[in-house]
Amino acid sequence: MDSIRLAEKAQKILRQAGTRDMERIAEELGITLLYSEEYRKLLGMYFVRWRCRFISLNSRLDDTWRSIVLAHEIGHDQLHRSIAAKGMQEFELFNIPGRTEYEANAFAAHLLIDSDEVYADLKAGFDVVQAAQKLHVPINLLLIKLNEMNAIGYDTHVSSYGDSQFLKNVSI
Repeated sequence: MDSIRLAEKAQKILRQAGTRDMERIAEELGITLLYSEEYRKLLGMYFVRWRCRFISLNSRLDDTWRSIVLAHEIGHDQLHRSIAAKGMQEFELFNIPGRTEYEANAFAAHLLIDSDEVYADLKAGFDVVQAAQKLHVPINLLLIKLNEMNAIGYDTHVSSYGDSQFLKNVSI
């Protein structure tokens, strides 16, 4: 999906939900949330069973990481539901190289980070590290957001794309 359509789809969801609270957005979208204490390294997963959509989250995630992982999995729901409905195994969701994970992260970045706010921070002199700290997001997620913003017309002067696999490196 191109950057403009990705941003528009995320903005539509934000307008409809009236919030950036990912648990409320999941509820508005009709996604059932499950929590598991059994996960050791797995942060979360999206899956479709019996034509019902589920996101299962590691119950040990703190509020910030729960929101980020949930936004990422909502991205899979909104962008890759047809893949999951065809029987994609849960462990494969974080292991798909390339576009699928990048799109889920870009969608999460649009849900979590207000473009105008981060743009104003950069224009006010914040560097990427300072902006990420202020927004309580990982630098890689902010870099993905800034690259998406560039693609839709903002001039953010970012040259790094960020690591679209950054969630694989989170330890809880």
